[in-house]
Amino acid sequence: MCLTPRTIFLFMKRGNLQLRNKLMQLMLVVGSIYIAVTITGCANAALAVTDPRSITTLTDDQYIMRNLQVKYMDKEFESAHIQTTVYNHEVLLNGQALSLIQRHKIVEAAKNMDRVTKVYDYMYIAKTDTASTTDDTMITATVKSKLFASEDVNSNDVKIVTYAGDVYILGIIKKEQLKNMVTVASNVDGVKKVIPLVHYKTSDSKLNLPGTE
Repeated sequence: MCLTPRTIFLFMKRGNLQLRNKLMQLMLVVGSIYIAVTITGCANAALAVTDPRSITTLTDDQYIMRNLQVKYMDKEFESAHIQTTVYNHEVLLNGQALSLIQRHKIVEAAKNMDRVTKVYDYMYIAKTDTASTTDDTMITATVKSKLFASEDVNSNDVKIVTYAGDVYILGIIKKEQLKNMVTVASNVDGVKKVIPLVHYKTSDSKLNLPGTE
C-alpha cells in the first residue's frame, strides 16, 4: 500500500500507538535529511560568492574530507594520529605514524582517493603524539586575526593550519600577498616556520586552475 499524505493521516488518526510512533520517527528522519541537504546547499552557495573555488570544487573538497575521515578510521590506521586538510582537491597530511610503512599507507590512501589531485605529506614518524593541540589552535587563531584584520586577504581565499608550531597556508591568492602573509605569520609567538602551499591568481575572478572549474 502506498503511503500517501491521506493514508499517513488516517494511520496517525486511527492506527495503534506503535505504528503512530514509527511513522513519527520516519517523518522526523526524512525531515532532518531534507533540512541538512538544504542547509549544506545554501551554505555552499553563499560561500561560493566570495570563495575563489567553484561550487563544484567546494562540494568535492567536502566529499574528499568526509571519505578520508572514514578511511582513516580503518583498523590499520587506528594507532596513528592523522590531521587532514583539503583545499582545491589537494590534501595536506599532518600528524604522526608509527612507522614508515604506516606513513606510506596513509599517504597512498589520500593519493588514491577519488578527485584528489595532489597530496602534501608532512607526517612524522613517532610512537606518541607530541604536538600541542591547544598551542596550535591559539597560533592558528592569532595568525587568522592578524591576516584578516588588514583586509588585504579575504578569509575565504586561504585556509590556515597549524601543527606542532608549523603554520601552513593553503589557498588561492595574488602573488604579491604571499610575502606579507608569511611575514605576519612568522612574527606570531610560537610559530616555528611558515609553509605556503598556495596557487596564484592574477585577478579577483575565479581561477582557471585544475580543480577550480
